[in-house]
This record gives sequence, structure tokens and C-alpha cells, in this order.
Amino acid sequence: MGSSCRHCRLGYRKHCFYRQCITANGLERGVFTINRRIPGPAIHVCKHDTIVVDVENQLEGLGSTIHWHGFHQKDSPWMDGVPMVTQCPIDQDTAFRYRFTAVEAGTQFYHSHTGFQKANGHYGMVVVRDPSDLNRGHYDYDLSDHRIIIADWTLDMVEKWVPGIQTDSMRVDSILINGRGRYFNETTGTRTNAPLTVFQVVYGKRYRFRLISSGSQYCPFQLQIQNHSMLIISTDGGTVQPQYTVDTLVSISGERYDFVLTANQPPGNYWVRVRAIGFCDPMRVEDFAILSYRTMESSIPDSGLTVEQTLAYPKVPLPAYDEPFPEGIVFNHQTAPCYTPNDTYICAADLESYEVFRDNALIDVVPDHTFFLGFNVIKANNSLLFSDRGFSHFATVTDDFNTIGATNMISFVPPSFPLLIQPELIVNETAQFCNVSHKPAHCTDDHLCFCTHRMKVKHNDVIEIVLYDTAEVRQKFYHPFHLHGHRFIVTDTGRFPSDILTDQIAYLRNLQTIRRPNAHCPPYKDTMSIPNRGYVRVRFRADNPGFWLVHCHFEWHLANGMGLVLQIGEPDEMLKPPADFPRCGSYQPPLETVSEQGNSAVP
Repeated sequence: MGSSCRHCRLGYRKHCFYRQCITANGLERGVFTINRRIPGPAIHVCKHDTIVVDVENQLEGLGSTIHWHGFHQKDSPWMDGVPMVTQCPIDQDTAFRYRFTAVEAGTQFYHSHTGFQKANGHYGMVVVRDPSDLNRGHYDYDLSDHRIIIADWTLDMVEKWVPGIQTDSMRVDSILINGRGRYFNETTGTRTNAPLTVFQVVYGKRYRFRLISSGSQYCPFQLQIQNHSMLIISTDGGTVQPQYTVDTLVSISGERYDFVLTANQPPGNYWVRVRAIGFCDPMRVEDFAILSYRTMESSIPDSGLTVEQTLAYPKVPLPAYDEPFPEGIVFNHQTAPCYTPNDTYICAADLESYEVFRDNALIDVVPDHTFFLGFNVIKANNSLLFSDRGFSHFATVTDDFNTIGATNMISFVPPSFPLLIQPELIVNETAQFCNVSHKPAHCTDDHLCFCTHRMKVKHNDVIEIVLYDTAEVRQKFYHPFHLHGHRFIVTDTGRFPSDILTDQIAYLRNLQTIRRPNAHCPPYKDTMSIPNRGYVRVRFRADNPGFWLVHCHFEWHLANGMGLVLQIGEPDEMLKPPADFPRCGSYQPPLETVSEQGNSAVP
């Protein structure tokens, strides 16, 4: 709602559609934009096209990178966009050219992988279409306008919650659907009057919709389309068999789902409803878009606006929070039991890929390595945070309640140079890296450790990772796990029995021989929700040499240490970046060096 919007917030609707006007939830606040848009421009290509994007960083005083979420970068690992792992941050007033091949078809997206920039608006969609899509016969249209990017939104820049600033709580104030929404003030019972997103359809046709969950905070998103159902045909870019038609779809940060909507209702306008659930239930936050059937009447412009602009201002009030739609069949609910699909719940793990994608060498073998990764949220006391040498990262959740993210009680500290680009600086692995079996001397088994957490495996090994939530109590809190550089199959997921509190790994080892009903063709994903006090077992082949991030996809959790680096192969097995690729690192010469003027550098 800046100056480009002129008098939009005063009720001049036409002004809300002026070039570069960002309405968001109808309230003014600072934002981060890409080409002065939220979301950034959508990129549409065909499989095997070359994507070239120049990123010019105009953020005052901030570095940045762009991660291409869903792309494995097998021929260009230095294009993954992770600062100090695969590249140097892009400095202010400099540019960086991303260039890679769109090998992975489907719905992908891009977002900043630096600080909290994604939460302030740095994200966008990438669609890679495949002419040989196995589900092509299940829809009539795959339109560029039928994209749904959901993001949480706050009244202030999210840096309000950086360490040390005391706040009431971390909360979601609004939800944006393709960058639009309306803020609801519970105290006054009023909403802003910003335009909503509109999706247009024609009666009798079948449409492919592409959903991206670009959340940054702790809330899964619940999507419902009034009086319409959704046929799931893809997840995280991976094609799945069209087995499940659902009424409610739940997604968590980093996930993508494609579904087919059949326009089979009486022509009119229907609500597209997105609600923040789980940990965010008490916040009572939801927002809306509009599904509109095109008719002769809807082609008449109103007050100089186009048809879509007119529809963006519905003539009827939005439903109240306490007027929910029927849930019907719920897909991917975070607390639902899996592997028993029924008329109430279906899990993402219940999906099945096509037989043609079956990888016998991955499914029917004993893995070369099995790693157990416990995701920890640790309450940090003042003696840990504010000692004489206490400069560790942390998040202020509420007054006097600070937390640190960790994996296996190790809070990730980024390296001082990009590992992939400058591996020659890895001169002492024992001193430069740590893992659960090797920690610095100051760390004990039960003590939180701050270091560069790395797991190392051989090229082409079959890797099994069991991720689990170490929380001691059941609550509506779920970690989205994302793996860079690969996709994985989901072989098992579930929740711990209530009496399993301390021997979780022993319990998980006893489950290793279980084969689930869809074990012959499990779904491929790159992002998966870990149930509260539960686990997810995934498997993949480490066929992409490099350094790849493994992390929780909540912005605050990664920023506060909930991640690690997976090294696949030795540096001499990794592709080498271009000779002129940017390099960076610390500058700490010996204290006894002499300046160019011949004076001692130390007074």
C-alpha cells in the first residue's frame, strides 16, 4: 500500500491495480519485493529448457541468494542458492546470474534463502511443463493463472522477532493468496477492503491448479474451495496416480500439490478459503480468494475495471471464522493416521507414484547408511545465551522465552566460506565439522553444541534418514523437512506411542522391517512434514555429488540452527564451478603482520 497504490486504501478501487501497487492485506508496512511484485514473476518453461535469471540485489545493507526449490541442480550444484554452502551471498548493488536446466518437471518455486527475506515477500513460482505428463488426460486446461501461492503475513517486518527484541508472541496476522488478502481486526470486527485473487473457470471444464505452500512460520495451511472437490495428481513436482479426490487439502511450508478441479456447480462465485491451522488455531486467521464461473453477465466491466478487477471486490460479505465449510475428506492432516485411507483422512504418504517411476534398486535393498535425526527446539536460559562469550543465535518467542533450533542437539553454524566453491579451505575436517558421533571437546552428549553439522556419505550410496520430533508433549506443532539436491521416497511415517519419551531411536529401529501398503510405488517428495512426537522415514540414492542442505523449512528454525549439510562424495568427485565464480570468506591475518606503510598492525 505504498505510493504506487495512490488512493487505493481510501476506496479508489482502480488505484489498487496500478502498476507496481502491492496491496497485500490492505495495511501499509515495509516489504521485500522481486521486480516490485509479491509474489515475484512466475516463470513458465518446458522440461529441459535452460533457465537464466539475473538477480540484482538492491537491498540496502543486506546480502541475498535465491534457492530454486525442487530443482536438483545435478549439472550445476553451484546454482542451488544456499549462502556459504553453494555460493557467496550476493552483495548489495551487485548481480548474480543463475543458469540451469529445468530437468525436474512440475510445480516448483524460488525463494530467498537468506535471513527472513522470504517471509517479507521474496518468493515466486516456477512451472516446468512436460509434454509426456502421465496425468494429461485428467484435465482440459493447465492455465498460467491457476496458480495458488499461499504465504503467511505479519503486520510488521518479521525482523521484529530477531533475537533480543521482546514481543507479545510470534504470530500470523494474515494469509496472502497470490499476494492478496484482507486483514481482519478481531477487536473492531472489521476487515480491510483490499482486492482478492480471482480464479475464473467455465462450467463443465476440468482445470489443473498448482498449489505452493510458501509459509515461513509455524502454521500448516488448510485449503477448501466451496462446493468443489480436488483430485490430487502431483506432489513436490512428482506425478502420482489420480486415486484420491478430497474436499480439504492441508499443506506445510515448502510443499507443492497439483490438483484437478471440475467446474460442475451452478455458475456463480465460490469462496476459496485458506486457514492457518495447527499451532496457529488460537490466532483464528484465514483469508479468501474467489472461484468465478465466467458468464455473459460477468463480462460487463464495473466502474472502468476489468472483469477480474471487478470480481476481486465481492458484493457479499466474507464468511465469518465461525462459519466453517464442511471438511469432507481431508488430505494431509497433520494428526491423521496414515496407510489406512478412508472417507475421513488421507495422508501424503498414502499417495502412489506410477509404476514407471519405480526404482527397485532403491526400494528393495538394504540402505548403505541409516541416519536418525532428531529435530530439537530447545528453551535457552540466560546463562547459556548471555555469558561472557555467549553470542549464539536464538529466537525470542515471547517475553523471557528464547529458543534455539538443533538437530541431534547440534545447532548448525554456517561455515565461513562456501564449501562447494572453495573445498581447498577444508584443511582439518575434525576441527571444521561435527556430527552426533564427533563433537567439539566442550560438548557433551546431553549438552547443546554449536558447530558446522555435516553428514558425509559416498557417491551413489543408498541413504535412509529417519527424522523425528523430540518434543516431550503432544501439541499442534510440525516440522517441515526439506532436502536439497535430491528427491526421496517416503517409506513410513507415524507418531510415537504416548509412553515413548526417551528411547525413541530404539522404537524406530524396531520399525525398520515394516512395509507399508504402497511400498511398491511410494510417492517421491522433497519436503515432508514430521508429525508432532512422530517420525518420517525417507530413502534416496546419493547420486548428486556436492554439499546439500538438510533443514527445517520454517524460517526461524533454520536461522536458529535446525539444519545440517550433507556431503556426498569427495571434492574431487564434484563438478567444478566456472573459473570466475565468486569466492568469499573470513579475513584474519596474523596479528604480527605489518601494514603497507611499515607500521605494526597492533598498537
